[in-house]
Amino acid sequence: MVTLAVTIGVQTIAIAAIAKNWLDNRLNIKLATRTPNLSTLDIPTLDHPLEIISNRWLVLAMAIAIASILGRSLVITLNRLKQSNKELESLIQEKTNELDASKSSLQRTNFILSRREQQLRKQQNVLFDLTKDRAINQGDFIVAVQNITRTGCYALNVERVSIWLFDKNKTVLHCLDLYQKSTHIHSEADVLTAAAYPSLFKAILENRSVAIEDVQEDPVLQELVVSYCIPLNVVSVLLSRFELSGEVMGIILFEHTEIEHLWIEEEISFAHSLSDLLALSLEAQERRRAEESLRFEQKKSERLLLNVLPQEIAERLKSIQSMTKVHLKTSGTIVADSFEEVTVLFADIVNFTEYAASISASELVNVLNDIFSEFDHLVEQYELEKIKTIGDSYMVVGGLPVPSKDHAELIAEMALQMQTVIQKFKRSDGSVFSLRIGIHTGQAIAGVIGTKKFIYDLWGDTVNVASRMESYGLAGCIQVTEATYQLLKTKYVLEERGAINIKGKGEMITYLLKGKIII
Repeated sequence: MVTLAVTIGVQTIAIAAIAKNWLDNRLNIKLATRTPNLSTLDIPTLDHPLEIISNRWLVLAMAIAIASILGRSLVITLNRLKQSNKELESLIQEKTNELDASKSSLQRTNFILSRREQQLRKQQNVLFDLTKDRAINQGDFIVAVQNITRTGCYALNVERVSIWLFDKNKTVLHCLDLYQKSTHIHSEADVLTAAAYPSLFKAILENRSVAIEDVQEDPVLQELVVSYCIPLNVVSVLLSRFELSGEVMGIILFEHTEIEHLWIEEEISFAHSLSDLLALSLEAQERRRAEESLRFEQKKSERLLLNVLPQEIAERLKSIQSMTKVHLKTSGTIVADSFEEVTVLFADIVNFTEYAASISASELVNVLNDIFSEFDHLVEQYELEKIKTIGDSYMVVGGLPVPSKDHAELIAEMALQMQTVIQKFKRSDGSVFSLRIGIHTGQAIAGVIGTKKFIYDLWGDTVNVASRMESYGLAGCIQVTEATYQLLKTKYVLEERGAINIKGKGEMITYLLKGKIII
């Protein structure tokens, strides 16, 4: 623009110079011409000096006018150039600002992307660690809840994280755990009810998650603002529900305090992942409870089984069921063993039938239960095997299911103790009960037959003879056979009763057990 102004100025000076030169040339020609023949010259005739001077001023005025016109044109041009320059500078500044804004936006976008990438990587590491958490996988739900609230608090950099569980009717939320980052303390909060906070409950049941930047502006938490959010300085919240078998079980709640927080997609996704882990832990807890209940029922069944079967027999029955993967078949004997030598005892309460007729059925059962319970303790004490009770009769055997050499001695000890124990029980008239006991030693077969109501029983002639010893015995006495006598005679006091006629056996020599030999 400066160059253009200089050019116009030079042109103006040049025009003035040309005009002056032309005028000077005219004057010089006039003064220098000596011939009167002016017709040969193509210039005006100047007869008087004043006319010459007048023409000079005229040319000068013309030059000045031209210069003025050119000056005004120059000013106008300069002004236009200035305006164009301003517009150009403004346009350049605008474009520069746009570039700066684009650069700033790009930097901000890159920063946000970098932050999201870092946060996502951090969250992935947190989730990976939680998936290996022992409490979550083994169903220790309370410990799992505390681990999740604490981890979630630091992963999303919020002040408070809490986990709430619905009641059965979905009308009450109970706080299982609330972790506060500033205090590093786990605690609990008051319950929330659907009656007091209907909008919140409706939002939970209708949405997988709810992200609120400003709790005071969002209608979902309007009922909680005064009573919960303002007192605790809660500004932004994010909640995500967790389910079990399609049923909504509860929520995990993230609370941001002091300043508003815009929840990004990665944070919401992380909240969903924690909800899934809560559901996994809750499912593991239910599975553990079911397994514990199953184990309890199994142990209960085993205890009941051991009440009717010896432990060894029960184990063999379970082994058979496990191998065949079916329940007991209907093909006869499942478990039966032959024993070369066992000692069988039968005991019967003397005149109990007449006594039973004089009392009620419930009283009868109570009396038998008390007496037989004492006998059961003796069975455990001497490690014998109770076979069964029939009415007021009690049957026990020694030497099975695990064979032993001292079976006869153990049966003898129990028989003597039974005679002592029965003295503790009296009839309504004050008289004491007495027992009639028979014992025999010999071969027998023991086992479980049939498919229902498993009973460990004993078969063989030895059982029949022992029963005969009881039925043909004397009140208050313990009658044993010759076979048993041979096993006891060196350690016990036995009195020969003599030969008695036994049904199905004829005459048999029997003995009465009186006690143990004291050395």
